[in-house]
Amino acid sequence: MEFLKNAWRNTGRRPARSLLTILSIAIGAFSVMLIGAVGLIGQQAVASELAGLGLQGLMVSGEDRPLTEEVLTETSQEPSVAGATPFLVEYTDIRARGEKRKAAVWGVDSSVGQVISMELQYGREITPADVRSGAHVCLVEENLAMEIFHRENAVGKTLTVTLNGAEEKFTIVGVMETGGALLQGMMGDGVPLFAYLPYTVQQDCTGREDFDRIAVKLKQGVESEDAKRLLSRQLGGEEAVKVENMNRYAGTVQQVLSIVSLVLAAIAGISLLVACLSVMTTMLCSVGERTREIGIKKSIGASPQMIVWEFLLEAALLSLAGGLTGILAGALMGWAGCLALGIPYLFPGNLALACALVSLLAGTAFGAYPARKAAKLKPADALRTE
Repeated sequence: MEFLKNAWRNTGRRPARSLLTILSIAIGAFSVMLIGAVGLIGQQAVASELAGLGLQGLMVSGEDRPLTEEVLTETSQEPSVAGATPFLVEYTDIRARGEKRKAAVWGVDSSVGQVISMELQYGREITPADVRSGAHVCLVEENLAMEIFHRENAVGKTLTVTLNGAEEKFTIVGVMETGGALLQGMMGDGVPLFAYLPYTVQQDCTGREDFDRIAVKLKQGVESEDAKRLLSRQLGGEEAVKVENMNRYAGTVQQVLSIVSLVLAAIAGISLLVACLSVMTTMLCSVGERTREIGIKKSIGASPQMIVWEFLLEAALLSLAGGLTGILAGALMGWAGCLALGIPYLFPGNLALACALVSLLAGTAFGAYPARKAAKLKPADALRTE
């Protein structure tokens, strides 16, 4: 305890120098915390977007067996399946009010909301009656409405879609907020705009009787891999159809994002280690200023180990104070940023603990050389120093 009191007292001898040392370490810790928080929040946001795009459950595609109504019925009857919805997709031109854009046009069933996160903003959804009658109606997402109509509420407007080389007119009956808005903002044309038609209309316009994919939502508690094997067996095996676990793709994206976040945090961690060098500079200056004091302590019986501990504790206090200050500042900055953007804040607790430990250990390690130098001073030489 006496060592700790002396270390605390010594840090206050040169308050300006101690504060600058603490500040340099705090800046490094702040960088690590802020980058770590941004990475963690980014992972959560992208995970939510991927879920909204439908990267969940299973996706069935045809191999030797076309995906027909019969396959859709068999898929729905599998005990582990909570719902199945067909998809046709065509990347094509859409046009309205003289504006022309490329968009992914999806032919969907009225049950599409079971697979893709869709929140109705204006109008209504596609109904079973629309699918049965082949009504020329469509849903568009908010981004598409803003791109072409320059307003969010585009209900009642007419959209011209090119299908199989022919232009077909559709009345917009609903505007949806769907997953993918963040990805579209990040990747631009890499993630297209979306429009949704009754799949029966798209089949009529393209002369098709099958589907491109069947998206499958599993019942609560069902393991994806187990359901994949059962469903593949029921539909004729891997030679007939291909059943993919979409969670695997979402997991891959999350893994890549985790690696990127880790690399960025490691780069920021280098700045923290460099900042800890200031502890060595401060302690070397302290040893030079306190040479006579060290000589007096050794002449009255202080052992080299006692001198080492005194300086090591002083270095540890400086580095820990800087680390905790930076962690607190980084957490507050992350929280304020999330509050301004209206997104939930996630505190990276493991990263904060690692940052505090690195600050403490690195600062103490860099203080070891000055401490050893102080301990090796001979009392006679130290007392002769002016």
